[in-house]
Amino acid sequence: MVTLNWKEKIRTELFNITIPGGYADKVPHREDILDCSLGTNPFGTSPRVKQKLKNLEIEIAKYPDVHYTELRNALSDYWGIEKDSIFFGYGSMGCFEKVNKFAIKNGAKVLGISPQYTRYISDVIVMGGIYESVLLKAENNFKIDIGEIINSMTSEHALFYLDNPHNPTGQLVTLKEVEEIVEEAKRKGVLVLIDEAYGDFVDKKQSAINLNADNLIVLRSFSKGFGLASMRVGYAVIRNRELRELYKKVDLPFPITATGEALAVAALRHQEFLEKSRKQIAAIKGRIIQELKKMFQIPETHPQTPIMLVGGEGDTYHYFLKRGVLTVPGSAFKPLDNSYVRLRVPKNEEELLRRLF
Repeated sequence: MVTLNWKEKIRTELFNITIPGGYADKVPHREDILDCSLGTNPFGTSPRVKQKLKNLEIEIAKYPDVHYTELRNALSDYWGIEKDSIFFGYGSMGCFEKVNKFAIKNGAKVLGISPQYTRYISDVIVMGGIYESVLLKAENNFKIDIGEIINSMTSEHALFYLDNPHNPTGQLVTLKEVEEIVEEAKRKGVLVLIDEAYGDFVDKKQSAINLNADNLIVLRSFSKGFGLASMRVGYAVIRNRELRELYKKVDLPFPITATGEALAVAALRHQEFLEKSRKQIAAIKGRIIQELKKMFQIPETHPQTPIMLVGGEGDTYHYFLKRGVLTVPGSAFKPLDNSYVRLRVPKNEEELLRRLF
């Protein structure tokens, strides 16, 4: 009797790909560790959100509102967009997973930049796609070159992906530059996916949500600027009606919880917290850069995003770790190695600088 191997029926991409760690990986518990790793708001979340959580009454035996009417209405008012253009997901990752499900066929080519958010890249490969990238150059301080992206994009690409603000450098591609990319992509029949997970740290006038383009999908998350990481609330904005229908076909009901919806609405209504966070982050980040650049390379970055890339000679990751500072190792962002780290600014820079110098 012939015994069949179940592995032969599984997508081979899953056996061949290695998913880099670095986002949720932690060192053995140390009381003295200063955590500058995961890209959250160093100031936590709004006090109004905390108060909302204390007074929240949710019928947990019932499913959430399948339409998420309250949050959808709040986002529609906030951005001045159609309610029907808003879709929800388990963080921005849950949204791009759905986009990849309908946009990437086996053998489809996806263009991105390197380094960038690695879990998006791995999801493309798992779906059977071919990931290609424009390499950011250390000698150019890792600055994103819009002209090089446009020249690298061809009609053979199914999709172009950009995290903006960029992860891991924290730099911002301006709305005008994003519009140039979107227009060129439209001429070549390419979808554009802009992941603005860190977008709430910069002025919303810079968001690609302000562009009304048929080939554009924009993702956002409440995990970063609004400080709701544990709630896992993300959303996608899709203007094209045909793309909306495709998203609906791969979507599953109840992608976020009723608690997540209620807290996201409360967060959205407290813009003062976000504005204060931006100012505080800019001040702290400026002082950190001023000191770190004496010893390390600080690639292109935006003053208000809480993350930045820090490079040095040798193993920068363990240099920081030995001094009690936990960062994300550069090896989590292909093709970087651990001579680079992604640093999330802390609530107070004095403790960080005291440990490092």
